[in-house]
Amino acid sequence: MKQQLSANKKSVKAQSLIITKKGKQKLSKNQEAFNKLTQKIEKLQKDIVRKQQQFNLALKIYGQELYPAQLKLLQVRYELIIVLWDIYKSNKLSKTDQRHLKNVLQFHLQQYFMQADTEPDEVLQNIFSEVEGISYEKMMQQEKEKEFAQMQEVFAKMKMDIDELDIDDEAALAKKMAEARQKMEALRRAKEEKYKQQQAKKNKTAKQAAFEKMQQAVAEMKQKNISTIYKQLAKLFHPDLEQEAERKIEKEILMKELTAAYEAKNLHTLLMLELQWIHNQSDHLESLTDEKLNIYLQILKEQAARLENEKNNILQQPQYVALANQFGFEVQQYPVQMVQQRVKNVQDITRDFESDVAGFKSDVALRYVKKMLQHWQQQQKELNEEEEIIRMLFG
Repeated sequence: MKQQLSANKKSVKAQSLIITKKGKQKLSKNQEAFNKLTQKIEKLQKDIVRKQQQFNLALKIYGQELYPAQLKLLQVRYELIIVLWDIYKSNKLSKTDQRHLKNVLQFHLQQYFMQADTEPDEVLQNIFSEVEGISYEKMMQQEKEKEFAQMQEVFAKMKMDIDELDIDDEAALAKKMAEARQKMEALRRAKEEKYKQQQAKKNKTAKQAAFEKMQQAVAEMKQKNISTIYKQLAKLFHPDLEQEAERKIEKEILMKELTAAYEAKNLHTLLMLELQWIHNQSDHLESLTDEKLNIYLQILKEQAARLENEKNNILQQPQYVALANQFGFEVQQYPVQMVQQRVKNVQDITRDFESDVAGFKSDVALRYVKKMLQHWQQQQKELNEEEEIIRMLFG
């Protein structure tokens, strides 16, 4: 019963690794499973490429549009704080309005400190000190001490002492954290090794022994099949055996693809390269017996799992750290749209702040401030009502 493995010879990337049969002949379960897995792998590969393209575009928009927009917003927020502080110091508002204006100032100062990459200047530090009743330096020292106390609790559980460390010595703290991570990793490995030793001491049933023997045999067969395909193709693709210049370049490219696929145990790509080179040889097409398909299915399942994991962890790649820090894992689904929406939101807020600054500097500044405070109080009331509802529903 003859079977065919159809593929487009022009391009490996355009091929589809599918087993077909002529006429009304039906595929076996293994052949159907092979087709489903190869289609899944091809889809995952396309998804990974598409998702990386989306992340790259999102990162470009972040660098060219969002980051500059955020810097501008920070600058306008600074101007807003200064003008509101002047109004606050003028004492021309009622006590109630003064109290609300102080809350507004506290909010904008907090937002500025959170979003700024550098230490606030002396002007903002002085405003903060008067509004909060504590110096900026003292507040930062208290935050350090709080973080240090939390670190002490963690290190104490690991029986590591950091009492002698200087709280302001960031290099020493970082070194101690690295030591802690190494110790945690060593403990994890020791725990795993102990578990393996305990499992090894247990008497194995005949069924368990047979299962382990089968797994070992399957692993050997998987490696043998991958190695066999690689060795066969390496002989065909070796560029040193080619005299024609154009053909030599083609083989150099194929050899690089072959080596990369072999090192990654990427059976799908190895099969595609094999088909690209010897597509019309019926002896190869007919060699995909059920026994070989069983081995291939296990290799392809592992490859599909690796690709699935790669797809889900694209955001964790170092080049996308700015996106991860800015948006968290929510950015994974629609990275471009999310960054574009954030750009629009930041620009809208900046325009509103610019309008507010102009109003606060106008001849009707007090009237403008009172209107702003009314709006602020209404927002706070709505937030408090929402929090109360959440407490009632969830406790």
